[in-house]
Amino acid sequence: MINAFETIREALSIIDVLGLYGVEVKRGNKALCPIHNENTPSFTIYHDSNSWHCFGCGAGGSVIDFVMTCFGLDALEAAKKLDADYNLGLFEHKSSQEEINLLSEQRAQNQAYKGLSATFDTYINKAYSLLCEYFHLLEDWKTTYAPKSLDKPEAENLLFIEACHKLGYVEHLLDSLSNASYDEQISFYQSHRKEMIQIAKRIKRHTEGANADKSA
Repeated sequence: MINAFETIREALSIIDVLGLYGVEVKRGNKALCPIHNENTPSFTIYHDSNSWHCFGCGAGGSVIDFVMTCFGLDALEAAKKLDADYNLGLFEHKSSQEEINLLSEQRAQNQAYKGLSATFDTYINKAYSLLCEYFHLLEDWKTTYAPKSLDKPEAENLLFIEACHKLGYVEHLLDSLSNASYDEQISFYQSHRKEMIQIAKRIKRHTEGANADKSA
């Protein structure tokens, strides 16, 4: 029995499908997302898995998922649209119970994927915001607490030294994360998760200390 959904996912290239429906793929396998309005391409194509993911709205998946999301269809309607648009003739037979079960399983997987994707996107956005906050603090410390002499280990001097040591590194992390692919974002999470926790604690200590000084 023909498995129409699997055949469509394997037979149709995501690049071809995007082109058919008017999505222009730019350099670096990026495109402006057709699902939400944006000025900077956040829609990313993955050739190895024949899939896509938008870092702006969090949607992603296979060619069928793209048609579902773009045209507001369910999985069966999206598969039939692709079948008709490409003249594949896969739905000229009655769907088997196996295909119906597969469709149900695919819907469950899609929901799970969207949940995981949204959670990961939230982490990446929080990490980027955290780095931005720390970077601006470091810039402020480097200017405000620049000492006339580094001989005395005063608290202000220590803030200035921390800024000198960390500014370039934090700027590098920001640049890397802002241009990172999905796989690179996963690598960032694996490599810097504990470091992000330490940065959050550092900012919190400084904020609490500054508030205490104001109330004193």
